[in-house]
Amino acid sequence: RTEVELAEKYCDIAGKYGIKVTLVFTGRACKEEPQMVKILANLSHCEIGGHTFAAFRDPLSRIFKKVCGTPWGTKAHQLRDIHRTITSIHQVTGQRIQTWRNHSYLRTADTDRMLESCGISVVSDEVSDLKISAEWVSPAFRSVPMNVLPDHEHVLHGKYQHGKTRPDRLKRRVTIMEWAVLVKRRIREICETGGTATVLAHPLCMEVADGMTVFEDLCQFSQQYGTVWVSEVQ
Repeated sequence: RTEVELAEKYCDIAGKYGIKVTLVFTGRACKEEPQMVKILANLSHCEIGGHTFAAFRDPLSRIFKKVCGTPWGTKAHQLRDIHRTITSIHQVTGQRIQTWRNHSYLRTADTDRMLESCGISVVSDEVSDLKISAEWVSPAFRSVPMNVLPDHEHVLHGKYQHGKTRPDRLKRRVTIMEWAVLVKRRIREICETGGTATVLAHPLCMEVADGMTVFEDLCQFSQQYGTVWVSEVQ
């Protein structure tokens, strides 16, 4: 099953506990699975955001990665990628997105300015355990830090398991249950100090790790604090 298909299960679980979720889509996902993306975009507890056009898996981005050291390449290429993503999402969902997260958190010095020029008002691609809420980048543009341990880089799952990859690639990775303990602790700490805990949990990672069992537990746990979309974090 694709991650877009798994996102339906993910949203069903979140909805059961009244949890708001922000899903970021690539433009390619919208073109390949428009019906499912449209279904997800119409869910009352789901916000849709952008995530680059093809997660840097297109030929041009691969070339730029080798030549320029970053798949974003030139300013013109980055701006075109952002435009294509926003347009693809709008064509499928009818929505003008406000939220963005770069794939792999990759950005340049021009990223924020370009996103704002394209109508994006919130970006969430900084991982920081030192920040507890949003920061204003400009009067109309803010950054929401991911201040809770992200799942993909830290959870033992899929090919990131003992016997499936080099031992050095598994350093500092934890089991899904251990990750959940750390996430709950961090959510509690941030909320008790008046901040907003931003949890990055991918539908695919959650499914591969344990069939979304821990994800459901986290949704149930988060009920007590209340949830908002990334675009609502102040």
